[in-house]
Amino acid sequence: MERILLGTYQRDITRHCELAQAHGAGLELQVYGYDTDLLDSGWRELLDQHKALLRGFEGELAIHGAFVDMAPASPDRRIVAVTRERFMLNLDIAAELGALHVVFHTQFLPQLYRPVVDGPDYRRTWTEGQVEFWGPMAEEAAKRGVVIALENMWEPEPDIIGDVLDRVNSPNLGACLDVGHVRLFTDYVPLEMWIERLSHRLVHCHMNNHRGFYDEHLSLDFCGGVIDYKRDVLPLLRALPNQPSLVLEMDDLEYLECSLRYLGR
Repeated sequence: MERILLGTYQRDITRHCELAQAHGAGLELQVYGYDTDLLDSGWRELLDQHKALLRGFEGELAIHGAFVDMAPASPDRRIVAVTRERFMLNLDIAAELGALHVVFHTQFLPQLYRPVVDGPDYRRTWTEGQVEFWGPMAEEAAKRGVVIALENMWEPEPDIIGDVLDRVNSPNLGACLDVGHVRLFTDYVPLEMWIERLSHRLVHCHMNNHRGFYDEHLSLDFCGGVIDYKRDVLPLLRALPNQPSLVLEMDDLEYLECSLRYLGR
């Protein structure tokens, strides 16, 4: 059976937890990445609340790590240090929750990558910085029994993340494929190529729909959505030898219920 998780960025996860339990699903808690103030103040109290609520919860757990203004490959070492501090706290939170995956972004900026004009310098130095950052982070994840999943956002093609994963080559560092981001930001590279390139390291997948203009996080079956999951996405994912966890990344409870029905859950 497919491992389905429900995404939520709410602090109060009671209703999402109830829905997940009713459908045999897990949860991806995104508040630890989306709430930019939380990691400075209040995370301990919220984590204790979540642990109490999730006591006896049998579904798979994941969290989304900090991403706003994070820059793991920045040439500014102080920015890298702040990013590392945030991400380490996310790893600790995930371990205490018993989460399997922690999702992070690489923060690749395609506007700075102009190989015809600038040569390969940005891509090369960015990749080196990512490898330098994620190698030790993967070791820290291993100590805590969690797996880091690097999510595509603005990356125009899959080798950008794939090369980093291959260079680090750790079982505790994998890929999170965001299908909506592929369709929105990198549509000239087919989804098949993304899945083929990342397949051996694909551990997590974010799924939602949009109308082709911005990242709306709509239900999988949304009328007017540009992604046909049953035709174009699910057959590719189901053909993989190692199935990633599938996250319904839409906070709206109605969208989640529609998507669960769409998946036959």
